[in-house]
Amino acid sequence: MPPWVASVPRAIACSRAKAIDRVAASFRCRRAVHPLRTRCASTHVSPTAINYRPNVPPRNQELYSALSGLNGAAEQYVNLSRLQLALRGLAVDNAVTRVAVLGLNSQVGAQRLARLLVADPLAENADWERELEKSPEEGAVLLRFGDENDAHAPSPLYKILSVPSRVLGKHNLEILVSTLNANAPSSAAAAATESSKDAVLVPKLQVSSARGTPVPYPVHKSLVLGEGLDSAITFGQFASDSIRKAGNMVKVAIELPAPSTASGAAEDSASTVSINTATGTQGLDAIRASVANSMDYERKWFASGLPALSRWLVSDLQPADTIKPVQKALISSLLDDVEATITKEDAHQLQLLASTTTPEQLNAEMIKALEEWAEKSHRELRDSLDEAFAGKNWRKLGWWKLFWRVDDVSMITEEIIARRWLVSAEKDAVYLAGRMKQAGFPDEVRPLPGYSDADTYFKAPADASGHDVSITEIQETALSTAVNLPTPWPALLSSTRATLLATTLPPLQALAQRLILTTLSTTSLSAALSALLYVSVSTVSLFEASSLAALGLTFSLRRMQKVWEDAREAWNVEVREEGRQALKKTEGFVRTIINGGGPGAVVEDEGVEERTRAREAVTKVREALLKLSKE
Repeated sequence: MPPWVASVPRAIACSRAKAIDRVAASFRCRRAVHPLRTRCASTHVSPTAINYRPNVPPRNQELYSALSGLNGAAEQYVNLSRLQLALRGLAVDNAVTRVAVLGLNSQVGAQRLARLLVADPLAENADWERELEKSPEEGAVLLRFGDENDAHAPSPLYKILSVPSRVLGKHNLEILVSTLNANAPSSAAAAATESSKDAVLVPKLQVSSARGTPVPYPVHKSLVLGEGLDSAITFGQFASDSIRKAGNMVKVAIELPAPSTASGAAEDSASTVSINTATGTQGLDAIRASVANSMDYERKWFASGLPALSRWLVSDLQPADTIKPVQKALISSLLDDVEATITKEDAHQLQLLASTTTPEQLNAEMIKALEEWAEKSHRELRDSLDEAFAGKNWRKLGWWKLFWRVDDVSMITEEIIARRWLVSAEKDAVYLAGRMKQAGFPDEVRPLPGYSDADTYFKAPADASGHDVSITEIQETALSTAVNLPTPWPALLSSTRATLLATTLPPLQALAQRLILTTLSTTSLSAALSALLYVSVSTVSLFEASSLAALGLTFSLRRMQKVWEDAREAWNVEVREEGRQALKKTEGFVRTIINGGGPGAVVEDEGVEERTRAREAVTKVREALLKLSKE
């Protein structure tokens, strides 16, 4: 309630007037025709009005242009709803000031408080007051200065009530009455994307006809009403320390029982006040019942704590030649929020860069991990193959067992390659490749012509002519007419295993079959010659003839033993050498990749230019605001 009401004389002839209008009731003829029903223009700008070009006053043109540039330079750091409100305030002279009265989780108390702040104590209970006291199920309510008979276009966001209030008319005020859900489950999710300061100064209005996204409604000042200490604690947890930075733009009122004795007036600079709307309502009803109750009204009015809110409501709204203080406070708060967001992003990037490993440290770590992998892999190659070649399955391929095991040669040797040849090393290579990929190193190797380490490529067993055919020659022959595609280095071990299975097993199997056939043929031929000699030459005894067959059998078996054991030993050595060469080649490729450096090893801050442009835009707006304030 405005403080000037307490000084009104006790005897007033117009104490029963309906309301304070543009023309006082005592100066208006009772038979005067009521003014025509007028329609007030809405102050809510549609989001679709993107091509809006206002006629900005010349003195505000520089500040308006600088503030508009903030939309493009600091779009991701600025609250666009508050920026739009600031631009609309500069686009016209004496722009409307928006004030929100928000009830914590309930709109009933906020509606009672708004009624006490703007109601005329010397007028009867008006229709808009009775309409405001109804159930808040219809959603938000917008109090706008005007005659009660004014017509308004329906809005899906709020219900508009015209209030013939001196406070609203003198200061060109609009009051939005809504709720602030500080303990709703969605508030925790919203807090991750917006600050509590933005939630209070940009309340969200729900569309009544659909379950759509809430529409932001920015305001210049907000009054938050809580009922009891529990609501105060809830709001304290919700707002944290961000509300303190809002200064005089946010006021918190807590509904508490009225004190039994008169207490001192609350300081206007305090961000939180205690009020009692029931006591204020009793005082308002008392003076409306009779002007003689003015002393009782004054006592209850000050006991309710509402004078501090009345002074806060009209503070910083004094007309100025340059810019209203409330408009200046909005722009300054907007710029402070942008700078705070940029500073926070800078701190995050600095922390990220400080925790990021340097390329030298990263290379050293990767080299150490590579050496550990190589040492472990060589040890695995030695131990696993020693165990495999000393095992039962390998002994099944002894030369004298070859007659009934010849068909098992491929199966047994394939099992050794598949299960004993660098199985764990291949898995560890995949893990090492993942670490390198995460560090930003490439995972592909493009072989160059004339590679200096070409002699370390794997060698396949000798062919029938005795010429050593290397895997390098096979690969070069196969790829001589094809594009040399990059190969992921973790696949080198698996490709080498596949090459071993394809190039060494068939010759070994063929050799076993050939030895069996040769041995049987030689033995059969010697036995036939021995029988022929015994039959054709009568002087040759059976023992002498059998010695020829025994000689052929011994020669064939000895040859079979020597050739097969040499082949087995050669295959043993070859498999070990292929593994050693594969590990050496893989280690060399990985070392080359690490020494070459990873393109993603250094974290680059891609937002430096954006933040620099945003800072320059903020500086430009501050200079324009300072220049306008000095005029």
